[in-house]
Amino acid sequence: MKRSTAAGVVHEGGRLCRGCCVALVMLGALGAAPGRSQELAAGRKISFSTQVAPILAARCGGCHVAGNKGNFQMPSHAALLASGFVQRGNPSASRLLEVILTGDMPRGGGKISSDEVAVLTKWIAAGAPFDGPDPTVSIDVLARTAAPPPPTPPPAKPVAIRPGEVLFATDIAPIFITHCVTCHDDRDPEANLRMTSLDALLAGGRSKSPVVVGKGAESLLVRKLRGRNIDGQRMPLNKNPLPDDVIALVERWIDEGARLDLLTGKSPLDAVAAAGRSRRLSGKELSAIRFAAGEKVWRRAIPDEPPQSVRRERVCLIGNLPAERLELLAAAADDLVGRVEKELVGDDGDLLKGGIVVYTFAKAYDYSAFWQEVVGVERPRGIVGHAGVSGDVAYGALTVAADDADTRLLLAEQISAAALAGRELPGWFVRGAARAVAVRIVPKAALAQEWKQELPLALDRVGGAKAYFAGQADASTAAVVGGGFVATIATGARLRQVVEIVDGGGSFDDAFAKVFRAQPADAFDAWAAKAARGRGRGR
Repeated sequence: MKRSTAAGVVHEGGRLCRGCCVALVMLGALGAAPGRSQELAAGRKISFSTQVAPILAARCGGCHVAGNKGNFQMPSHAALLASGFVQRGNPSASRLLEVILTGDMPRGGGKISSDEVAVLTKWIAAGAPFDGPDPTVSIDVLARTAAPPPPTPPPAKPVAIRPGEVLFATDIAPIFITHCVTCHDDRDPEANLRMTSLDALLAGGRSKSPVVVGKGAESLLVRKLRGRNIDGQRMPLNKNPLPDDVIALVERWIDEGARLDLLTGKSPLDAVAAAGRSRRLSGKELSAIRFAAGEKVWRRAIPDEPPQSVRRERVCLIGNLPAERLELLAAAADDLVGRVEKELVGDDGDLLKGGIVVYTFAKAYDYSAFWQEVVGVERPRGIVGHAGVSGDVAYGALTVAADDADTRLLLAEQISAAALAGRELPGWFVRGAARAVAVRIVPKAALAQEWKQELPLALDRVGGAKAYFAGQADASTAAVVGGGFVATIATGARLRQVVEIVDGGGSFDDAFAKVFRAQPADAFDAWAAKAARGRGRGR
């Protein structure tokens, strides 16, 4: 049964039928309404690339462009037409318009404006043409190309947080790691939104930044978590909603300025959360967490070979060496921690709260497998040791040398590097300072003499500061040059002074400028020029 109204034909139940809905919209599209509808009425062709794709990406993208919600996906123009959801030249028979006009889509309270519906209608009526070079190109890519990129927000910097305010490192980062990063990672982020760092989150994705600083309730992030006033689905997708108090905590963090309290905006969230735990826990509590997490990292990298492990108060050795050999190395490492501590923090300092994990490998291919898993790329040729941070684990890793003095040198180098990496210092400085410290502690090792002899040729291969700091040299050459550079400029207590400033809350850039009275590039060029003059006089 149906009855006529001023608006059209209303069927039983009070709802307009699909054909009537589409007919009304087509009338609107062809009328002379204000705004975009005036452009439509003027007879201008609709562009899929610059008009339709942005609508589909913004209103449908999370579920049906990047996702396959309800077993329906339209990643490209070609896929959309192949799905049958669009009938060329026939809007009233197109399922795409039907689900929009009946209110079935988008779900979660989202709305598509009448102007946007008019664009879709006229595009379908015109035959749903494609105006780009390749109809298989992602709708997301077309949408991003159509609109100018949003301005990049300035990098987040840590600020002092007053008592009682929300702490990003302790309170917020763990929430995002647990509930968001699985889908919003760096490799294939849903809705092009990466949540692997604070800077990435604030930069936003398909829907621009999901955070309106100072306005938690208005922020898309909070609205998505609550499932209110949104396009698409509540988050986290296909999981239970977060508890109200957790969402309220995120909202309050945004209300208070969405501020960072530790490390930097580009620091990975797991590193920020680990720094938050480090601040909250005692050294002994943190050591227990770090050393246990260290064994998990090994099992993830080399799952088919259970490791041996030896724990000391400030260092934990994990490896696949014979137990007796690992015990000897643990004793050496324990002694070296004290020696490195004197070089970097002095007699009264703590080398690194919670201690250091050292991974030791009997075979080079085991070290390569570890590097591939933890670092994410192939191990560079000529590198037999490195250090870094993986979540709660500040670690050094090395293949054991045949010569005991060389092994001791490598241990000292990676213990130093782990302590500096745990402070989030730049990689070039971590590697250079660590090698400089190791050579001070074990100066007579044959490997230390090799590094010294290789320096002139390595410096020639690197060139100037621009190439060095851009990472253009191979890893082995850069390590030799970095060790020579830092060893030359960081005489006396200068390394301790840098660490002291950073531990006191200062930035590395400020610490370097204050201690060395120069910027790193200027200091490098001055050192390189002096080294070249020295070689010229020696010929």
